[in-house]
Amino acid sequence: MVDKAEQLLLDLGFHQVRVRIHGMIARIEVLPCEFEKLLNENIRTDIYRTLQNLGFSYVTMDLGGYRTGSMNEVL
Repeated sequence: MVDKAEQLLLDLGFHQVRVRIHGMIARIEVLPCEFEKLLNENIRTDIYRTLQNLGFSYVTMDLGGYRTGSMNEVL
């Protein structure tokens, strides 16, 4: 699921991406300079529908943006 979700974002032209799984929630990380693009209605709708079709119940955007090690921040 993650590989397909990340590939979608790369295919849409995003440069650094991560999709993190939290249960059935997909948390999308992109570079902060690409937030506006992610929120474009057509792109946002495409991402939302595709990730739901992959099996995610909820699709979220991480306002902290792309960063390495974000899964370890709560440890």
